[in-house]
Amino acid sequence: MTTTPPEPLAVVVTTPSPDTVEVRLDGEMDYETSYEVIDTVRQLLRTHRGVARLELHCGGLTLCDSMGLSALLMIRRLAESDGVRLVLTERRPSLERVLRVTGTLDHLDGEEGDGRKERAPSSDTGPG
Repeated sequence: MTTTPPEPLAVVVTTPSPDTVEVRLDGEMDYETSYEVIDTVRQLLRTHRGVARLELHCGGLTLCDSMGLSALLMIRRLAESDGVRLVLTERRPSLERVLRVTGTLDHLDGEEGDGRKERAPSSDTGPG
């Protein structure tokens, strides 16, 4: 049997304005890659003290397993402890489903819900 190696996770950081940091996630956020995202965000929050908004662009996430969800929750705690608002944008239906089923959608995305309006085009099929 041939198995396909896990897809690596690319983490790209941009700062479109002095009060916003964007982190684009492309690939699989799982047991092997989740710590990279947490460490990146932790470092960003240390070095960008004036940031009010942290946007995680999730349109390129091809997988978010339980460790990926755990990483998102940790990132939420890190951001909140620094007074930074976390927004998940470009969510694919598969990520949206994980967040809804686990009851973490509103907790992770805050009150304004801009991430809900910014979903990536769907490549997922099946019941949602």
